[in-house]
Amino acid sequence: MGNEITENEELNWLVISLRVILGGVFIWSGMAKLIDLNSFVESVSHFEISPFDTKPWDMWLGYCLPTFEIIVGSGLILGFFYRGALVSSLVMTAAFLVAIYSVHTRGLNIECGCFGEALSFDNYYTHMVVLGLMTIVSMALIYLEVTLKKVRREVT
Repeated sequence: MGNEITENEELNWLVISLRVILGGVFIWSGMAKLIDLNSFVESVSHFEISPFDTKPWDMWLGYCLPTFEIIVGSGLILGFFYRGALVSSLVMTAAFLVAIYSVHTRGLNIECGCFGEALSFDNYYTHMVVLGLMTIVSMALIYLEVTLKKVRREVT
């Protein structure tokens, strides 16, 4: 009996693992951008997506996004403002997917700056797979948060 792992404990380990992985990716991404912030701010305007292709909007997004990614990643890992971090991670990854898709369909060949100079995606499809996986993990965590809360409520 002492060595048995219940389904809830296994699910908790899955949730914790996904939170740490996704949160770590967001923290890494935000830190990599902060290292060369000016380069990232410049890359924001290369997407040519209104209104972020003109000043001051490109600067606003370029300077705020890395810090926001670090806050969201920390929230996912540490659990503070957890639900807000979950929704923010989903919205960001979905927006990143749309932005990269938009750039690709318009034939623009840009360096997105997603992970600063630390990682560059030369292949569009690899980039979309990574962002797709991040979006799926965000959706899975939201689903698990909602269902686990319902299960906890029914048990008590």
